[in-house]
Amino acid sequence: MKSSQLSAVIAVTAFIILLVGGSIIATIDIQHLMQENKYNINSSQAQRILLNDSNVSTYYRTYFHVQDWRVNRTTIANGSIPNMYGRPTTPKEDVWKVEIMERTCACAGIKPIYVIEGYISTNSGEVFNTSTKKVSENSYDASTCASTTCH
Repeated sequence: MKSSQLSAVIAVTAFIILLVGGSIIATIDIQHLMQENKYNINSSQAQRILLNDSNVSTYYRTYFHVQDWRVNRTTIANGSIPNMYGRPTTPKEDVWKVEIMERTCACAGIKPIYVIEGYISTNSGEVFNTSTKKVSENSYDASTCASTTCH
């Protein structure tokens, strides 16, 4: 095979891979948007509602300073969730679980992270529970480290 033919084959293969990859990403984004559109409160609004809580906003202003060390995650909670008293409850509606985490430093290794968690109604925006804590990264969620490319 000539060099020009090999280059053409590589170019076509790369184009096909990009096309398929782009289609997969677009499908995921569309599914996410469709899921969000069925709720009165979307994931971004749930994050804002959580951050408007007075205890949460004070904790956030005090400990969250470096965007690059932060991970925000909002998912639909399945099953029972803790109520404001920490007791398990099963809401009659879907609930967003909002997690905002930030490492305490960018150093290599397992470090403490600051965590804010909250459960927000997808229908009314009611806050079911909020919590703030400082925990070891490996005791909370290993993906925080991978997501912030600290190692």
